[in-house]
Amino acid sequence: MSKQRTWITLSVSMVLFAATQGCTSSDDDVPPTPVVDSSVPPPPDAGVDSAIRCGKNEATKCAVGAACTAAADCTTLNCVNGKCDASSCVNKAQDGTETGVDCGGTCPVKCDGEPCTKNEECQSTTCKPDKTCAPPGTKTCGVGLPNPCENGDPCGQDRDCKTDYCRALACNDAPPTVHQDGRRNGGETGIDCGGTAAPDKLCPGGQKCVTGDDCQSNCSNGVCDPPSATDGKKNNGETDIDCGGPNAPKCSLTKSCVTNTDCLANACTATVCVEPTSTDGIRNGGETDVDCGGGTVTDGAFSYTAPRCRDDRGCAADGDCVSTACSPAGKCVARSCDTGETSGIQTCGAGEVGGLGVAHESCCRSLTLPTRTTRRLDKYEITAGRMRSFITAVGPNVRAWVATYVAANPTSQLGQLLTLAPVVGNLYPASKTGPLNLVAHLGAIDIDNYNGIRGCYNGYDPANANSGSSGHATYWQPDADVAQYGMPPRSNSRTVLDTKPLTCAMPMMLAAFCAWDGGELARLADMQDAWGPYGQPTGPTALTRPNYNWCNGRPGTGGWNCQDTSLGNGGIFYEFPTGTNTLRDLSPWIASPGRFRNDVSFQLSGGEGWYDLAGNLGEYTGDFQVPTSTFCDFSAAPAAGAATCTRSLKPAGSVGTLYTGIPLAGVVGSSWEGHQYGRGNVNQFQVTFQYGKFGGRCVRAAQ
Repeated sequence: MSKQRTWITLSVSMVLFAATQGCTSSDDDVPPTPVVDSSVPPPPDAGVDSAIRCGKNEATKCAVGAACTAAADCTTLNCVNGKCDASSCVNKAQDGTETGVDCGGTCPVKCDGEPCTKNEECQSTTCKPDKTCAPPGTKTCGVGLPNPCENGDPCGQDRDCKTDYCRALACNDAPPTVHQDGRRNGGETGIDCGGTAAPDKLCPGGQKCVTGDDCQSNCSNGVCDPPSATDGKKNNGETDIDCGGPNAPKCSLTKSCVTNTDCLANACTATVCVEPTSTDGIRNGGETDVDCGGGTVTDGAFSYTAPRCRDDRGCAADGDCVSTACSPAGKCVARSCDTGETSGIQTCGAGEVGGLGVAHESCCRSLTLPTRTTRRLDKYEITAGRMRSFITAVGPNVRAWVATYVAANPTSQLGQLLTLAPVVGNLYPASKTGPLNLVAHLGAIDIDNYNGIRGCYNGYDPANANSGSSGHATYWQPDADVAQYGMPPRSNSRTVLDTKPLTCAMPMMLAAFCAWDGGELARLADMQDAWGPYGQPTGPTALTRPNYNWCNGRPGTGGWNCQDTSLGNGGIFYEFPTGTNTLRDLSPWIASPGRFRNDVSFQLSGGEGWYDLAGNLGEYTGDFQVPTSTFCDFSAAPAAGAATCTRSLKPAGSVGTLYTGIPLAGVVGSSWEGHQYGRGNVNQFQVTFQYGKFGGRCVRAAQ
């Protein structure tokens, strides 16, 4: 019998078997089902469902009913008339999940050579003693017979053919697209993988295999193992054998990588795991910024810890920074800027808060001095907001903090001050009430004023609507705190006042703040080094009003008549916020640091200059010496037996506690009110001098 007759007989037997499974139609009354050749590549938009992208080239295959152009587009591997169809086991074609023509897969009968337990399971109706389905007696080649089928021979499954490719009931050469048709054929061991598809397409776990070369992992009992980090192969997203990527341990030095996180030492350069260094110009290792910060990384005997980060560099924790302060924004800062607050922290520079053209930056920014290069001078005056960070951290018992600090740092500036005059250590505030209290120290009253009004508090008369003056103090305090001195609430809010430079605080308090902030109160030599040339005598940047905040206010303010009434509101050329009753609060005439853009040093550091050296506030320096002055505390009644002193001006007759042996501090610059101290007159005022026109700035070690 010819081969053609053989396969005709086989086809008839298939129809007869199908009839026994419930089919009632014959070949004559069932229209032929079109078979789409999956070897033809689909057009670019093929297999795209109207709602969900799907298809063989998409992340998911298409469900029954979705548009398709090839069997491989469908979950059922059956594309009929351009729609994904359920598998058919009676259409005399290998479609759907069938492993042969109308057999295997989800069909009720198994193909030749497949395992079986009884005759009814087999398409040929014969299960051999070796428990595999026998071929039909009319079959002359292929599975179950000694010789495979040649091209052109009839076939019932791919394995019948020498080429392992059966289409339209005849053996054919496998097309170039055979390894993407969604079937096991063309010499593959699994579906579109292994065998002739390897090594480009290795089989994942669960697919069939002959050797480990067929698998992404290894081959056990004819089935590929799932990829693992111990299978000796580069798979499962690994960047090298059993390491790197999302599913394996990190790689050791010299192994391949894609990103730093692939490596034990967290350093990947040119796709190789390398040793990170603090000079490679790359953020790697445990670093939080380029070449600095972070923890230690190890790889065998290799260990690396980066240096700590300078200010303004990225950090994740305080320990990443030289300053030991990492801000909530993840930047290394001076300790006073390690806060979620913004007023007086991030508000220094051009423009008022909420205005147009604002160019603000950190109020803690510090610049290396031109010749004193081991030191950095703060770019801006200390703000009330930064002092608030200090008080929040250590207050109200500043006295105890100072004692602890000096004991640990006896040679510091603060330690030298207390060595020079031990009495100063007992003048720091320890509480919010009583003698020398914190409220008084921060400007609620002039606690040392027995020669005249110093501008911090000018008295309160309930019968006078313009009384209750807060003077020039910029440190906002709660209503309950200032009420102990009969003071009404402040006119302006804390957020407004915190942006202002700190006034009405003694030099000894500024020295304590700077020590806590990681430095010391700037010295005269630091200020002079930053100042450079004293400005220009003429021209648009001359040190004259309104280029810098000097002699601002109404004529006669503080006894000064230097105001230039041609500049604006009767001599007032700067006021923020406007609308404040300046008979009760003169803080609006004091500018927040950096607002006067022409008041910048001609001496630069890295292209930046220091602001408000010439005006705004006179500034205390930490040149402490000559402990010969006196101090009178009017914050509370004197204790029994204490030495006393009497205030000479209003409120006249107040009696306070007298202290002697008080050192002096220097003052530089000019004040908004009209003072002019130039580039440095040392030994001007005692370290207990509390004034509404003076502030200061810190200096700290270079980084």
